[in-house]
Amino acid sequence: MKVAYLDCFSGISGDMLLGALVDAGLDFKLLQRDLAGLGLDEYEIYEQKVIKQGISGTKVQVLSLEGHVHRHLRDIQDIIERSSLPNPVKDKSLTIFTRLGEAEAKIHGTTIDQIHFHEVGAVDAIVDIVGAVIGFWRLGIEKVFSSSVHVGKGFVKAAHGLLPVPAPATLELLRGVPIYSRDIEGELVTPTGAALLTAYCQDFGSIPLVKVDRIGYGAGEKDLTIPNLLRLTIGELEVSESEGYHGVKEGKAMTVEANIDDMNPEFYDYLYEKLFAAGAMDVYMQTLQMKKNRPAVMLTVQIPPYKLTAIRQILFTETTTLGLRVYPIKKYMLPYEFITLETKYGSAKAKIATFEEKICTVSPEYEDCRKLAQSSGEPLKHVYDEVKERAKQKINEVP
Repeated sequence: MKVAYLDCFSGISGDMLLGALVDAGLDFKLLQRDLAGLGLDEYEIYEQKVIKQGISGTKVQVLSLEGHVHRHLRDIQDIIERSSLPNPVKDKSLTIFTRLGEAEAKIHGTTIDQIHFHEVGAVDAIVDIVGAVIGFWRLGIEKVFSSSVHVGKGFVKAAHGLLPVPAPATLELLRGVPIYSRDIEGELVTPTGAALLTAYCQDFGSIPLVKVDRIGYGAGEKDLTIPNLLRLTIGELEVSESEGYHGVKEGKAMTVEANIDDMNPEFYDYLYEKLFAAGAMDVYMQTLQMKKNRPAVMLTVQIPPYKLTAIRQILFTETTTLGLRVYPIKKYMLPYEFITLETKYGSAKAKIATFEEKICTVSPEYEDCRKLAQSSGEPLKHVYDEVKERAKQKINEVP
């Protein structure tokens, strides 16, 4: 499997990622021809080698010729849908802009249809995002890993005025991502960078076992006290005997346990919501008989290791427990992807898991099915079966 690892020691932006892809071997002239499929004439794109703290990297510069333009999400969707780009590039680009719209709408307290993009709606941002998607597609990268992300500190000037770093929409997009800040003043992660990163990567930490093939450095605009570069490593994922097999992924996690015998059971629903919102992967309870013959429960929470501090705080403040047991665990997980389906009730997603390169599980997303059942008046089980059937049909359509 060809994979990429993003080393975000100086953050990430759309142009830095595009520069790293070009530096790692993406043919720039081919990229220009692909981008021409957008049908946008109001820009010019350049590449140049630059030096950042003694390290050579590629700076990709998109020069906008259109002036100051604000676009709604629908405007950008129309540009992408009308383009001659390959379908995989269209789909991924639309997903990224939709996520950007959702983040902006949440921050500004409006709807995704009403939000209008400022910086990320300009032609240079569109080219950066679509160009990066083209790069991953052209280089045949199947999976992306990333380090923790350096976000910077201070304030940044935006269309709405001075915003704290990371900007609110950027931080919203980085939910669930391990971030940190050192003594670097300024915005190191842009909304476009955060949207691209989280659209491709769900695994953050040290670089996995990879046989390195290509390395690229994408340069940022500013000169910093650290190299203002995004490092991209591309290679074949090496699977050892102790790791996955037939595509099964081995991962590290932590289990946090607490025995509770004196808490109002009405509180558990609220507790579950807070734990999942904070990044818990799984939460469940088992019944126990404790001292003095008290009925009790053992609350178990499975988490990524970097979420321990946040989860521990919730458990100590929201439950009556006086102590926690914490220990590392090893997880084996099937690779999966989400597909969006059009049914007679509306759109819904389904999760497709594979084993030994064959599809073994098709799981409609419950929340999507629940919403469609409520809006259509159909029984939930009928909606669920319809989504599952459409998923099977779509899978069989793939050559």
